Amino acid sequence: MTIMRAILRDFLSFFSLKTKRGVISLIVLLSFIILALVVFSNEEAPIPEKKQVPAVSVAKVSTFTEGTSLNLIGTVSATDRVIIQSEKAGRVTNVGVKLGEFVSAGTIVASLENASEYASLLQAEGGYEAAQASAQSGDNTVESANIAFSSAKNDAIVAYSSAYTSASSIVYTTLDVFYSNPRFKTPGVKIETGKVSFLNSERAMFNDMLSQWQSATVTISPTSDLNNELLLALKNLRRVLVVTDIYISAVESSRTTDLLNGKPVSTFASTLTGARSALANSISTVEKTRLALENAEKNLEKTSIGGTSGVVSIANAQIKQALGVLKAAQAQYSKTLLRTPIAGVVNSIDIQTGDFVSSFQVVGEIANNKALEITTYVGESDRQLIELQLAVLIEGSETGIISAIAPVVNQATGKIEVKIQTTSQALINGDTVTITLPNVATEKTNVLRVPITAIKFTSNAGAVFTIENGILVSHTVELGKIRDSYIEISSGISPEMLIVKDVRGFNESQLVTSVSE
Repeated sequence: MTIMRAILRDFLSFFSLKTKRGVISLIVLLSFIILALVVFSNEEAPIPEKKQVPAVSVAKVSTFTEGTSLNLIGTVSATDRVIIQSEKAGRVTNVGVKLGEFVSAGTIVASLENASEYASLLQAEGGYEAAQASAQSGDNTVESANIAFSSAKNDAIVAYSSAYTSASSIVYTTLDVFYSNPRFKTPGVKIETGKVSFLNSERAMFNDMLSQWQSATVTISPTSDLNNELLLALKNLRRVLVVTDIYISAVESSRTTDLLNGKPVSTFASTLTGARSALANSISTVEKTRLALENAEKNLEKTSIGGTSGVVSIANAQIKQALGVLKAAQAQYSKTLLRTPIAGVVNSIDIQTGDFVSSFQVVGEIANNKALEITTYVGESDRQLIELQLAVLIEGSETGIISAIAPVVNQATGKIEVKIQTTSQALINGDTVTITLPNVATEKTNVLRVPITAIKFTSNAGAVFTIENGILVSHTVELGKIRDSYIEISSGISPEMLIVKDVRGFNESQLVTSVSE
């Protein structure tokens, strides 16, 4: 405390007005103080930073409705495609095709080791011929009638199987060219005809018909009701004939500019005519065979009166037994020959001579790579926006036509399957592509729609923003269905209203600047 008083006393004595030194020192101190105040007063005060006003894009509601499109993703595949599988295990003795090679229907793709199967087949053929020769050596009239009846039965079995071969070949190789998806429940007719619904339903029915028919050719035997089997074959052949006649008429009336798989439709006329001739011949053969079977059966009934039934029974039993052994041997031998049921290009062959394959192993793929289709899916809400024969864009430049639309929603995917036909040379089997259906909103619906980003969602409603005097103004709207990246608006806006295109991160009454597009 004493020290502080001493310092203060010295300071006051230094600036004392009673001395000349004190007066001068005080004047100098005051000058420094005034100079400092002037300097600091002349410095500019810091200017507060102006807050940046965000810019937003606005557009008329009509712009979104008129210019929207439906965008989808699809997978390219060949319309005619089959996977070759082995039916039994064995070592590959020969591969008869090369990668990229074109093969016709029925071509043997590969052969498995089959020495034992071939030996059994030869033995069965010899046994069957011996049984027939033994039955024909008797002089008894009843025995001869029985042999004739057995022969008629065998002819009926051959005619039944041949009829299936003819019908299936015509359906798979001739008629299926006119369908976009023949192996499914919605085949899709590719050319203009007045009977699309009938042709689709018939082709869908052919899948079950041919499958059951093929199974029956394996199980049919002399003990079967051959007369009814032949009647069923006639019915099936005539149904295929009716469909063939419809396509012949459609091709003959087609314009020369109409294309099918990149070719003029008229070029298919000769193929269809040949198919019709083959069907007519098959029908005639089956009818004659059925009539011969009836006559042989009636003749046996007449001659059996007073005949020796024991001889007839023994001969008939021997033939039946031999025929059964023969068919079993044929079935086993055919499993060693891997054939393609369709004509096409070898897209893959995964085996070579010497390999060992297991049962049901995939060994290759045959497909018609020039006939392409695209499979895509649309939501149930977008179903009304598409229809058959509607043109679409693929990858922004290639064109395609909607050829088939599933009638119901797929329970597994929750969407509707759509098939698109294209002949574009730029696409490859297996590609994943983008599909655009332009301006579908204008064509199919009158409701207004805006981008989902233009909606400010709340817990129970939605709103769009307009700009008035630089401030965002909210307008409550009634929301409809969501379609792609757009949402339908039932009420609350007009086509000429200017709305903010993207309201994410903005709130009502916020200050903004607008940019029109």
